[in-house]
Amino acid sequence: MARVPAVVLFGLFAGATVAGGQQGSTFRTNTNAVSVFATVIDREGRLVPNLVQSDFEVFDNGVRQDLTLFSNAVQPITIVVMLDRSASVVEHFELVADAAGAFLDRLLPADRVRLGSFSTRVQIDPVSFTSDADELRRILRDELQPPGPTPLWNATATALTALEREPGRRVVLVFTDGRDNPDRPEASVSFAQIQGRVEREEAMVYAIGLAGECAPAPETTSAALGGPLFQARSRPGGGSAGGAGTAGRAGPRAGPRPGPRVPLPGGRIGGLRIPPPPPPPGFGRIGKPREPVGPRRLPDPSDVPWTSGCSAAGPDPHLRTLADRAGGGYFELRGTDDLASTFTRVADELHHQYLIAFAPQTLDGKVHTLEVRVRQSDLTVRGRRSYLAASR
Repeated sequence: MARVPAVVLFGLFAGATVAGGQQGSTFRTNTNAVSVFATVIDREGRLVPNLVQSDFEVFDNGVRQDLTLFSNAVQPITIVVMLDRSASVVEHFELVADAAGAFLDRLLPADRVRLGSFSTRVQIDPVSFTSDADELRRILRDELQPPGPTPLWNATATALTALEREPGRRVVLVFTDGRDNPDRPEASVSFAQIQGRVEREEAMVYAIGLAGECAPAPETTSAALGGPLFQARSRPGGGSAGGAGTAGRAGPRAGPRPGPRVPLPGGRIGGLRIPPPPPPPGFGRIGKPREPVGPRRLPDPSDVPWTSGCSAAGPDPHLRTLADRAGGGYFELRGTDDLASTFTRVADELHHQYLIAFAPQTLDGKVHTLEVRVRQSDLTVRGRRSYLAASR
C-alpha cells in the first residue's frame, strides 16, 4: 500500500482504487498514477460538493486523459500552520492566535496538525503531528515567538521538511503581512527553491496575507493607465487560468499588468467581507462533532480582483503564485475583521475537495503542465498546475 499524495496539489502515486467512502478511505495502488485534489466553486463563491466523475476533464501537457480514480470522500489532512511573528504584526498577535484557534475548531478527529511561528528563528510545535486540541491551544497561548524579522521562505521550507515523511494529504498554511526579510539573507532559502520543492514533494500551499492601508501610487491610477484599473480573476468554467508568473491575471484591457499594486476601496478580501462559513455535518473541535448547519455563501480567493497594498509593502507577491501553482488558495485581507472566517474557509475547502487521478502516458522525468476543467461554464475549478513525471 502506498500513500496518497497529501497535498492540495498533484503528485505521482502508485495507484488507484477507492476502498470505502468516508473520511480516512484507503487508496490502494498498483501502477503509477497522477493524482489531483481539486476545489470547485460556483459564481457566488460557494463550494460545490456534488459533482460526478463525468463533470471533470484533466489535461496533461494539453492532452486529455482518461480518469482512473474519482472520489469526493473527505480525506484526512496533515497540516503545518505557520504564523508570522514579525514586529509589524505585534498589534494583531492575539487576533491571529484566535483565528488559528478557529481553524482548529473546524478540523476533524483524523486531521493532524503542527503549529509554527517565524521571527528570529523558525519554530514548529509539538515534536510530532497531533489531533490533541488542548495541546495545540496551549501552543497558541504559550509557545509562539516574540517579534522579530520575517524569514518567510525559511519558514515555508521548514514546514515542507516537517511534512516530508508524512502519509496522506499534506498541506502548508502560511499567514503573513510582509515580504521575505530574514536575519541572514545570504544563508536563506529563495522563492525559486520553495517553488521547486513544492513541485517535487507533493505538498499543497495555502496563504493568507494581511495588507496595510496606503494611498495608490500616482503612476498606477486609472487615469495614468488610460482606463479602468486592472482587476484579474480566475477563469470560470474552463479550468484554472494562467501559468507560472501569471496566476489568475486577466482584465478589461490587454497589455502588461502594472508594477505597483493598488488597493480596492472598502477592501477586506478584494473589497468583500467574508461571512463566517457554516460547519459541514460532523465538523467541530478536533475530536468533538458539531451539529449540522445549512449552507451559506463562501467567497473564494479566486473570485476576487488581484489587488493588495502599496508597491513596497504588504504580503509577498510570490505567495499568490506559490499557492496557485500548488493547487491551494490565496486570500489577501485589508483588515483583521475577517481573519477567523478566512482561516476557517481554508479548513472547509480542505474537506470539500475532489480526488481524481489518471495514468500518465509517459514518465520522462520532466515537469508536465496540468489543467483540470469542469464542464459547467458557471463553475470554477482550482488545482495544481504541474507535476514531475517520474516513477516512484
